[in-house]
Amino acid sequence: MKINKFTVAILGMLGTGSALAAGPLLTSDDASPKPYVWDTSKGSIPVYVDGGDAFTYDYDGSVFLSIDRAREITQFAFDQWNNVETSTFRADIAGTIQEKIGIADVTGANAAEIYTKQNGYGFWVLYDTDGSILEDFFGVPKTAVLGIAFPEIADENNVIIEATAVINGWNVYVNDTEGNQVAGVFTHEFGHAINLSHSQTNGQLGYISNTFAPLYPGVAGCGVEPIHAYNWPDWYGPTNPADPEIIETMFPFISHNGAGGTAQSTVNVLDDKVSISNLYPTDAYKTGFGAIEGRLRLKDGQTEYSGVNIIARNLSDPLMDAVSAQSGYLTQGKVGPDGYFKINGLTPGQSYVLYTEEIHVGGYPTRQMPIISVAEYWNENEGSNPVSDDKCDVTPIVAEAGKSKQADLTFNGYDDGINFRPIVNAFLTDLAKNGRSSMGTIMGYGFTWDETKGFEMLPDYVTAETGRMNRNGTKILVNSDHDRNGVSAPAIWSDSKGVMPLGDFTGNSCGGGTQHGTEAASAWDIDDAGNTVVGLAYKDVDGNGMCYEYDKGELVPFIWTPKEGMHELDTQDVDWNINSWVRAHAISGNGEVALGSLDGWEAVAWVKEGKMINLYQKAGAIEANAASYDGKKIALATETGNVLLWDHSKPDSSAFTDIGGLKWCENVPFMLWGWNVCEDMGADWVHSIFGEYAGLVPFDMSDNGDVIIGRAGDFWAGFVGAIYIKELGWMTLDNFFSKQGVLEAERASMNNPLSISAAGSKMVGGVAGAMISYHVDMTEVYVCENGNSIKTGFPNGLINKVKSGAQFGRCEHLN
Repeated sequence: MKINKFTVAILGMLGTGSALAAGPLLTSDDASPKPYVWDTSKGSIPVYVDGGDAFTYDYDGSVFLSIDRAREITQFAFDQWNNVETSTFRADIAGTIQEKIGIADVTGANAAEIYTKQNGYGFWVLYDTDGSILEDFFGVPKTAVLGIAFPEIADENNVIIEATAVINGWNVYVNDTEGNQVAGVFTHEFGHAINLSHSQTNGQLGYISNTFAPLYPGVAGCGVEPIHAYNWPDWYGPTNPADPEIIETMFPFISHNGAGGTAQSTVNVLDDKVSISNLYPTDAYKTGFGAIEGRLRLKDGQTEYSGVNIIARNLSDPLMDAVSAQSGYLTQGKVGPDGYFKINGLTPGQSYVLYTEEIHVGGYPTRQMPIISVAEYWNENEGSNPVSDDKCDVTPIVAEAGKSKQADLTFNGYDDGINFRPIVNAFLTDLAKNGRSSMGTIMGYGFTWDETKGFEMLPDYVTAETGRMNRNGTKILVNSDHDRNGVSAPAIWSDSKGVMPLGDFTGNSCGGGTQHGTEAASAWDIDDAGNTVVGLAYKDVDGNGMCYEYDKGELVPFIWTPKEGMHELDTQDVDWNINSWVRAHAISGNGEVALGSLDGWEAVAWVKEGKMINLYQKAGAIEANAASYDGKKIALATETGNVLLWDHSKPDSSAFTDIGGLKWCENVPFMLWGWNVCEDMGADWVHSIFGEYAGLVPFDMSDNGDVIIGRAGDFWAGFVGAIYIKELGWMTLDNFFSKQGVLEAERASMNNPLSISAAGSKMVGGVAGAMISYHVDMTEVYVCENGNSIKTGFPNGLINKVKSGAQFGRCEHLN
């Protein structure tokens, strides 16, 4: 007989922490994947159990849980699955492993005798008393993994003939004197051996939800109350603690030191009963229950999307009568995009709501995916238009015996207006002023990205973290170790000429250390023409062979031009006894105004390579990064949190214009570890302690300064993206996208906008600390004029409309 011996995968693993929706664990690999199943027509499937002196020992070496108790728990756990009335499955202990193949106690030393051989039909249950099977055979820590189980061998008809389960006896809590808590591990792992995957129906409520990050048995924001795992103090907000009994057995996490483990030892939640019944249905199950099936698609209405959880909840019993399924769970990504889902086992005559939800804890054969819009309920007007298909609109579906109701779901989002495009697994750092080319890094390697050409990797000997592009994206400022001596220096990269070194001050022999090695100088910005570069360079002032000593004037700003090469910018007024370094890190489009920093907290500037101007001393400016093309508008971050525009051509105080910022509690909530301080303490208190403004740092601006982007907030209260538009002032990016109806951005939390095009209509940025970026095309935006949503250009069309009385945003999204 031809057999299929599965790879010893760890799909069926359960951990004490995060571990690896209901559906099959393993499916065939052909063009029409089918789940592997046991042949239940042969009667009860035999279970063979391990021996040894104990299942687990106490600290003093005495038996804590005996082998006999482990066998009792084993039969108890199988009985939970045996007793599902709508399933034909049954398995019972038929003997011991010793009786079958002569091994008295399976350990890490002899586990290969089980896993690499065909031992016989049935389940083979191993009690890993000392955790050695997990550590020595599987190579996983016994402190974190509680069990591993999976079908191991199937015949040519996809029928399982042998399955194994190892249960960690070393990892049992001292309070679990009867083994009732670790019993949840037994039942869960045997579910995998039956070929059940993980599921998420209520487990996220019972284990993860809390008052500062609540989860809901429905769509958030649609009137359903959250259910919390923890009962936090009242000042964190009201609580609604979960009953552990709602947790489904196949949720991919277990707390086996308490009530959660005990709850998961029983198969009492409908989701688990449906899971096993789908694989081993009775005739009554096939005809006596209702179903809902459909496909999940992107907003184009065509492209299917897998990996999102779909849940049906009975309005009369939303927790215990609930069933989940991932889109694409039957094909598991083996046949391409698949949005199909089917939810069986629904009670005839009962009304169910259907909605989308992201998977919160990982470990599924079908890769879990984020929702590319917002979670929503299904309704009879289901579509992609956010106006006609509000996420909270819900049409209950009445289950009918033997019938499957159709309910396709489509992500919401407008086809016109702002185009919000995620660029995953990449970090975009700069957008060429023409708005068509970008650059950034992927896992430390430089790349360029074009809307039409896609990704092109830069040579591996260049680094691009601090580099920039010229106006049309043909010249890319990088650092390069082009002579492979281990010391890099600034260079300009172009497709036509490759690397053009710009020089340094140490003969490429000495520099400061960075995460990419030693740099004799680092390049930071290039002007629009690609003829002027600024950055930070190292010098060996005292000739001691070291070129990176603070307080000696060895870390200095440089400027480079083709005619004069690399040379220092002025620092004659810097007191090197109290200052460590000066850097030039930005330059205006025309190359006339360079911006920089003194020691990281005083903004400085140079106009036409003149004397260094200390903008902190003049106006309290702590950062300067964003400049208009002509350099006559410089956006300054200040120590008070508001933003000043500086025009170097004007004298004294007339050179500075206050353009405000984002205020705590008015524009930005002050969230301290989930606590909304504004709501509880009031705006006045927050302003008196933390200041009025949420410190705003501008990063870039359009050629004429009409559009500026930046980031506001701080480490403790959190950061938000910010945008300034002439005539409108500052607003958070969340507010900007929300009023434009960009649902795709609602959950993206783009808090790190970095670069903007010359016209101000395109932007790149991402989420601070995350390997994801966004390219945003704002060429078309909406205003609300006389009650109608009117499309206009950005920014000029918008500014003119607002000046004539229109409101920013689509009318449907202003509130």
